[in-house]
Amino acid sequence: MRSASSEPDAQRGIQSLEIGVRLFQDIHRLGRPATLNEVARLSGMPPSKAHRYCVSLIRTGLLQRDGRGLYGIGPFGFQLSHAEADRDHAGVAAVATLRDLVERTGETGFVSTWGQKGPTILHVVDAPKPISIRPTTKGDLPLLITTAGWVFAAYLEPERLKPLLDAELDAQRRGLKLSAAETASMRQTFMRRLIDVRRRRLARGTGERHPGLNAFSAPIFDRQGRVVLAITMFGLAATFSSAWDGPLSLALQASAAELTRRIGGAAPKLLSSSPPTARRG
Repeated sequence: MRSASSEPDAQRGIQSLEIGVRLFQDIHRLGRPATLNEVARLSGMPPSKAHRYCVSLIRTGLLQRDGRGLYGIGPFGFQLSHAEADRDHAGVAAVATLRDLVERTGETGFVSTWGQKGPTILHVVDAPKPISIRPTTKGDLPLLITTAGWVFAAYLEPERLKPLLDAELDAQRRGLKLSAAETASMRQTFMRRLIDVRRRRLARGTGERHPGLNAFSAPIFDRQGRVVLAITMFGLAATFSSAWDGPLSLALQASAAELTRRIGGAAPKLLSSSPPTARRG
């Protein structure tokens, strides 16, 4: 015989858990990190109570608190998100990381994502200098001669990389009137570069696109080990160190690794030093 209380018990939940999940959903829908007062307004709680829920959500990895004291989606929260939402939240987090890098290094930087044929710039943060160089944000960046291009190319599937690389090499051959041997050498140099990018998880440029400009780019990985974003720092060679172990390159690497962790991502394991290759038809 069923007891009178069994029906209500079957429907009874844990109210605090439901409140915490709704708070997480509110921040997720907001699409950016929020202050404690914003969290309180979203949830309809006093700030002190909202803070306690946030502390518990941070402990579970659903939320995290950044260096500015803002509450945003945490590593486990990213794993529960839709891929499109992942990119949006990762972009917001990357811009915050970029601002911190520019403030610490005094150099200009930008965040890029994959466009149609190469990286496309999402956001630029200018160096705090009287005169600074700003990249164009129109169109996709080339794969052959940009550090952001090398970062994305290093992790592209061979069948996607080959036609893009062929098209750029053909344009270079025609534009610079290169011989077949020179074009083949350019390809080999590019493919060797990708090996180095995968090994270091960092790309270095020393004037390949614009003489006198140095640059570093680092990949940001999603939970499938794919490059979802890249952060690039660049500046005049006279003041921008190109040393692999210099403070700027080390700061960029550390920031990229931390951002990957914060969005629940993971760098793919380096199984081979060989670059992606495609079968010839």
